Amino acid sequence: MTEDRARGKYQVELVDFDYYRKQIPCQTACPVHTDARGYVNAVIEGDYQGGYVRAREPNPFASTCGRVCAAHCEKACRRGKIDAPIAIRALKRFVCEPYGVEAKSHVPPARGKGKVGMALLPEESPLNAATIQSFTQLSVDRARAGRRGTRTGIPVAVIGAGPAGLSAAHDLAILGHKPTIFEAAPYPGGMTLLGVPEYRLPRDLLKLEIGEILDLGVELKLNSRLGQDFLLGDLRKQGFQAVFIAIGAHKDRGMEIEGVQLDGVIAAVDFLLNINLGYRVRLGDKVVVVGGGDVAVDAARLAARLGEVYEQLATGSLVTAVDVARGVLRLGVRDVHMVYRGAREEMRASEEELTGALEEGIALHTALTPKRIVGGNGKVAGLEVVATKSVYDEKGRRSLVPVPGSETVLECSSIIMAVGQQSDLSFVRPEDGIETTRQNTIRADTETLATTAPGVFAGGDVVFGPRTIIEAVADGHKAARAMHNYLSKGRAGMVRKGWLMEVPLSYLPRTQYIEAPRTNPAKISLDRRTGISEVETVFDSRSAYEQAHRCLKCHIQTVFDSDRCILCGGCVDICPRDCLKLVPVEELEGSDDMQAVVRGRYGTELKAFREARNKGLPSRATAMIKDETKCIRCGLCYRRCPTSAITMEAFWFEEKLVEE
Repeated sequence: MTEDRARGKYQVELVDFDYYRKQIPCQTACPVHTDARGYVNAVIEGDYQGGYVRAREPNPFASTCGRVCAAHCEKACRRGKIDAPIAIRALKRFVCEPYGVEAKSHVPPARGKGKVGMALLPEESPLNAATIQSFTQLSVDRARAGRRGTRTGIPVAVIGAGPAGLSAAHDLAILGHKPTIFEAAPYPGGMTLLGVPEYRLPRDLLKLEIGEILDLGVELKLNSRLGQDFLLGDLRKQGFQAVFIAIGAHKDRGMEIEGVQLDGVIAAVDFLLNINLGYRVRLGDKVVVVGGGDVAVDAARLAARLGEVYEQLATGSLVTAVDVARGVLRLGVRDVHMVYRGAREEMRASEEELTGALEEGIALHTALTPKRIVGGNGKVAGLEVVATKSVYDEKGRRSLVPVPGSETVLECSSIIMAVGQQSDLSFVRPEDGIETTRQNTIRADTETLATTAPGVFAGGDVVFGPRTIIEAVADGHKAARAMHNYLSKGRAGMVRKGWLMEVPLSYLPRTQYIEAPRTNPAKISLDRRTGISEVETVFDSRSAYEQAHRCLKCHIQTVFDSDRCILCGGCVDICPRDCLKLVPVEELEGSDDMQAVVRGRYGTELKAFREARNKGLPSRATAMIKDETKCIRCGLCYRRCPTSAITMEAFWFEEKLVEE
């Protein structure tokens, strides 16, 4: 419900499946529709294994996302409208620690009969976690296809072993196909491995998570670059029936300013790749990082840790190189600066990571735009910047313009440019039939990810530009379903079922936690933030319990029985958040369905009520409306109602794939 005070009208919606579903904003906002509410509430109940299952069902990178997810769920969390969102990502890590893949290496699996990771996934998904993205639902679809005798084991090619490609291969294998991943790098993981610093994401954990996907029967071919080692046409000749292109965005956009060719200018993507592969990078004593996104912050924080890294052994694996690096001295750059052209609040980097950078002594300069790179003897000596100010046109559109005479030079020995990435599409040939866009991306259908070439699909960064890990996982799910439809020459649709069940008062959020502040997991001390030491720790059980209790349990709905209501207004009076209101029907505005409800209830059109009001006649009908953004599910309205017209009921749903 929204109020238009000027018109004296209330814009309302009718309650139905879609309405109840979107009242769980954390799950709605998640690109793969993870039941975040479910695993947060599992922490309250002490069911950590059940919490892990809910986190893992739609996400083969649940443990990874417990550390580095962009947390779309937290941005949408309704608790954030009151004070601060639930620490959802940190609670995901909490349930993954004892039962996710990391438990294979550092936690004895004392519960779950020794099972951890994918082995814990049940034959039937928990309610609200049973979505078409879930592992269990995909397994059910495969079993159903097997009973029909549908052909399986069909060879399919996935190009790129990043989160999009690996997630697609994960689903395709579950659905009974035979995926092969072609990866240009010597290791799988894409930018998750080569771009995310190890102090945020331990390499052993990522290796284990990728290993579970490969164990499904996925073949992996490394050092295989599309356009260099093979062409799209070659895949057809080798018998692959469908192709998914998920090569990521590993190419730096750069800046066309004077001096970019000087020794000491390095692209952020190249810097992160070299560091994460264990190669030597010499930065000197003072570094300037240009950019305001997460890549820029990662580069700055990594430069402060790894100013010099010893070369990777030529014959060693990535894990071997990292183990060797752990035993040698790593010298951080003494002076690291970040330059961003806009204001701090406009930076795309997460506030948490940016705060961490500032804590570690990295200097941030805002409202400065690079003008040229100053050099001497072919090497970087400084970055000349100019101050910028905001100017607005007649339509209110803002642009940044330089302030004359404000030029200054930041002396430095190296400059890391983090101004954006793009995909390398040099592999595309006319005979491939693949259209590209002006933005240097592959043109693909937004729903099916099908390209203009039959049987060729594309997703992730190569279609949409740089994406978050969880968005890439979502593209992998979408591509796998579309490829499955293409291969089976059918179409898998979706059937949804939802219902309400009354809950006891003991299930409602506890009032003592309504005012509880958000706290984040502890971080290791500044003097220990060197090398690959993981900065953020995991919640202890008490902290996790307290933070989980801040959840407002948005799946619980306040249900009103109009036949029992006597319009006493007791519920309105007692509501601590003023989210309930009794209003004349003629003040409502909404869809045709809403007007049909009025007609069915009172036998007359809504406009007739409005006409009567215009004539000064008293209102003949009253509606109960609710502002969902304010409700804290305290249940006081339920307790106050003298006729039991109000009940507190939980919304449960499930989705199933069906052949159309």
